[in-house]
Amino acid sequence: MKMFIAVIVGLIGGFILGIALSSLIGIIGITVFNQAMGIKFLPYYTAVVCSVIVPIIEYKKGR
Repeated sequence: MKMFIAVIVGLIGGFILGIALSSLIGIIGITVFNQAMGIKFLPYYTAVVCSVIVPIIEYKKGR
């Protein structure tokens, strides 16, 4: 049950992190290069990565 909750937290947190990173990359791109920049589907990529990393960290912390 703890692993499932860790995966869900990783998905939600990773998605929010991806939105923040995408916005930051867009702001930097407009400011520095005067054109829109970004990584397509970045929130989804970070959600998947975080849904793998958070359970691993939780497992190591529990040992």
